[in-house]
Amino acid sequence: MNISSANTAVQVLGEKLPFSLKRLASLAYNYWWSWTSDRVALFQTIDPQVWERCGHNPVEMLQSATYERLTQLAEDPYYLKQIGSLVREFDEYMTTKDTWVSRVAPQITQEHPIAYFCAEFGIHESLAVYSGGLGILAGDHLKSASDLGVPMVGVGLLYRQGYFRQRLNRGGWQEDYYVDNPFSQMPLELMRNPQGEPITIELQVRQRLVKVQIWRVQVGRVSLYLLDSDRTIMIP
Repeated sequence: MNISSANTAVQVLGEKLPFSLKRLASLAYNYWWSWTSDRVALFQTIDPQVWERCGHNPVEMLQSATYERLTQLAEDPYYLKQIGSLVREFDEYMTTKDTWVSRVAPQITQEHPIAYFCAEFGIHESLAVYSGGLGILAGDHLKSASDLGVPMVGVGLLYRQGYFRQRLNRGGWQEDYYVDNPFSQMPLELMRNPQGEPITIELQVRQRLVKVQIWRVQVGRVSLYLLDSDRTIMIP
């Protein structure tokens, strides 16, 4: 099945940004940004308070940034130099053919990648689909595979509410509560066919077939596909 361009969400976000900042959109939609402090700072600098409020989510950060602040950054030579440096590093990282796997295990190819299935992937706190060590380990495996150039595809589940949060009630007792993940403001994209319709697959769960839609998260060179059975809420 043909899949529509994965850059749709990037393009939509990029249209909001001044021309000199448009590459921030492609960086925001690839979790490569989360691996070092200088890349994180590129988004944190926009508005440190909003950065904290949005849970260190670069997509929501850029969506929430004011026109005045974006215009200011678009004319800041130091900030533009930072963007230029990281964009060059990112483009080289994504396109280089000289990787560990190309030298050591060239038989592993994009046409025959390794599939990694896991119930949760701990990529970053802005993608709350994990709750413990298993998820962190799975997320680190994807990042390592990306750095090594290993052709890998991750497959997991997209949880509407992710993990629970905790607070103290008026009686001083700890209680759990859940918050819906705002998919339209997260670094992930709903996969669609050339007609713009969500791509779905059917999976057998016990005695019935469940139709799920598919979201893609880019983790460096590795694509992570998350299955979502809650098709009542879709990104327009």
